[in-house]
Amino acid sequence: MNYAKYTELKGKSKQAFKKIAAVAEVKDTFNSDGSINKVGTPSQEAYVVLETKQYDTNTGEEKTASTIKISLADLESNKAQLTNEKAKIDAELTEINTMITDIKAL
Repeated sequence: MNYAKYTELKGKSKQAFKKIAAVAEVKDTFNSDGSINKVGTPSQEAYVVLETKQYDTNTGEEKTASTIKISLADLESNKAQLTNEKAKIDAELTEINTMITDIKAL
């Protein structure tokens, strides 16, 4: 997933988060008097998708939006991984800068 363009696409109303409600599985049961009793159990928990509008390149007509299921836990995990990678890169840059300074001092 390309996180770099989220703010730009959001600003153009082309990308947004959407909460999908939980779906309940409803079953009919019959009471002793013959009346119907509806009993429901969650068959699917609520979740969040990132919806991206898509357009036909020839006509400019809006097509069906693409959706990606995403969770806060996934985003936090990706953030931690990228933060760790950034720290490693920053450490390497510091060492390279030291080497450049040493060479220039010759």
